[in-house]
Amino acid sequence: MATPNRWAIRDAGIATFYSLSTGKPVTTLRTLKTSGLETTGETVYSRGGSGNAKLVGFSSNRESKLTLQDAVFDNKALAMLTGNNLVEGATGVVFIDTLTVASNAAALSKAPVGNLAGVYELNVDGTLGDEIALATGTATTGQYSISGKNLTFFSGDFADGKKLAAYYRVTTDASAKTLKVTSDAFGKTFKVVLDCIVRDEFTKEDYAAQITVPNAKFEDAFNVAMAATGDPAVLDLKLEVLKDPLSSDMWSLTIYDENDII
Repeated sequence: MATPNRWAIRDAGIATFYSLSTGKPVTTLRTLKTSGLETTGETVYSRGGSGNAKLVGFSSNRESKLTLQDAVFDNKALAMLTGNNLVEGATGVVFIDTLTVASNAAALSKAPVGNLAGVYELNVDGTLGDEIALATGTATTGQYSISGKNLTFFSGDFADGKKLAAYYRVTTDASAKTLKVTSDAFGKTFKVVLDCIVRDEFTKEDYAAQITVPNAKFEDAFNVAMAATGDPAVLDLKLEVLKDPLSSDMWSLTIYDENDII
C-alpha cells in the first residue's frame, strides 16, 4: 500500500532517547501529553533602488527546538535533564513522627539516626507548641531522655494521650532513588526518535511515522511546578536541536507502512 501524500496527525507519539556514545536506548517515554518541533531561520535582505526595496534574501541561522511534555515523571528523563546520574541505594531523609504519650513515655515509629532534630508539643490545632529539650542525664521537667526508639518524659509533664511531634533523620531502604541538581552538571545531548501515527486524508488508513533527531541537547533551564489543585504536575522536556556532525541533517520525518516491513 502506497504511503500517503497528504495526512493528518493527532498524536503526541512515543519518544526514545539514545546514547550518542553507545547507541543504546536510555529511556522510552510512552505517556506524552504533547510533543512539538519548532524550526526557525533568519533572513537578511539586500536593499536598494527607489524605495530601498528588498532585492535578494540570504537565509541562515537554522534552528530547531524539540519540546516534550510527559504526563508522568520518569527518573531517567529527569537525570538526563539535570546532567546527573540517578543513584539507587539507602540514604538519609528527614522523618516527621506524631507520638502519643502513655505513662510518661512515647515510642518513635522509626529508628533515628543520630540525635533528634527536635521534639515538640502539638497544639490542639496541629501547630507546633513548646519544644521539649533533650536531657543530658535523667529527664527533669520540660525534658526527655531517649533509648533507642523510646522517649521518657518527666513524670506528670504530659497526660496520657497527649500528642507530640518528633523530627529526626532515618535511613531509607536500598531501593530509594536520589537525583541531584548540582552547580557543575548540565543537560546532555542525545539522539531522539519520536514514533507516532498519521492518517491518510484520501484512504483514511493509518500509517507509522518516525521523527529522528540525531542530536538534541537538553536546555539548562527547567521548572517542576506542583500544585494542590488543577491537573497533576507534568514533566516538561525542552531540547535544542544540533546539526549532525556527519551531515547537514537536523531532523527527519519518515512515513511508512509497518505491514510492509519484511
